[in-house]
Parts: sequence; structure tokens; C-alpha cells
Amino acid sequence: MPPMNRREAVKTTTALLGGVLITTNGFLIACARDPNKSAGKVLSVDHQSLIEDIADTLLPTTPGSPGAKAAGAGAAINLLLTDCYEPEDQQRVVKGLGQFHDACGKRCGSGFSSLPQNEREQFLREVDAEAQKAGTKHYFSLVRQLALQAYFSSEIGMTRALRYVMTPGKWVGCVPLQPNQPAWA
Repeated sequence: MPPMNRREAVKTTTALLGGVLITTNGFLIACARDPNKSAGKVLSVDHQSLIEDIADTLLPTTPGSPGAKAAGAGAAINLLLTDCYEPEDQQRVVKGLGQFHDACGKRCGSGFSSLPQNEREQFLREVDAEAQKAGTKHYFSLVRQLALQAYFSSEIGMTRALRYVMTPGKWVGCVPLQPNQPAWA
């Protein structure tokens, strides 16, 4: 076989890689996962939507900053829960969201997302009161913690709800706050 020149080698490599990419894409599409489950995540699409509605009720849109839903808290909570929490905590949240959904249907007669804002807030107060009595092992304590963590680590939470100063910067140990001034991130 005669030696291959550079131009022929590039053509052959391009054809080979193109075929691999086309085949791989077709294979990946054929092996798509369940659309109701986020790929590799703990929360289903429905649970992610529910926890985002809960977070948006806890951290609603105000004149000064957008709410948790605008910050994409649902996806961030799902990522945090999947990557940073132990399996027993993950299951506590998943089971708790199921209980939350069932309790909301019994007490309010409809799903949480279809309730008006004042009824959502009232329902969350009731669930929070139950969580206070049950202690730290109640699922709602973890849901609230995840909502705060996801919101205040988002770009919207850091730059619109809090004042953000990129580091490195000058450290000042004591800075007086003005009335109605947001806290520092």
C-alpha cells in the first residue's frame, strides 16, 4: 500500500469522525430517558416544579428583586439536592413533597400552584408550624434551607436581592448600613 499523503489523511479522519458523531447522536436520541424525570437528578419534573413554587412563595418577587422562580431556583435545588446531600436527605425531601402535595389537595382542594398567593402563604405557615413541632428531621426544614441556598447563590439573588462586591477587594470590618439598604452578599 502506498504511503498516504497529508490531504488524504485529513479527509479520511474527517469522514471517520463525522460518521461517529452521526451514529452517536442517533444512539443517544434512541436511548432518551423518561421525560418526567430530570436526567440523573433526584427530583422528577413535577417535584421540581412544586419545590420551585414553594421557593417562589417563600421568596416572592418584590419591587426590589425578582423572586425564586425568576432565579431558576427549581433546577438549582434539584442540582444541590442531587450533588450535595446524602441519600436519606434526598428521600426525605422526595417523600415530603409527596406528603405536601397530598396535604395541599386535602386541605385546600387543589394543587399548590393553582392556589392564590395568600392561600399559598397560609398553607406554608401551617406546614412550617408542623415542622417546628417535629424538629430538624421534618422535610420542610430542608426544603426551606434549599430554597434559600438556591436563591441567594443565584445571579439574581446575589446581585439584585443582596449587594454584591466581587472579591478581591478592600476588606472593611465594620460598615454602617443605611435604612432600607440590602445586606451585603
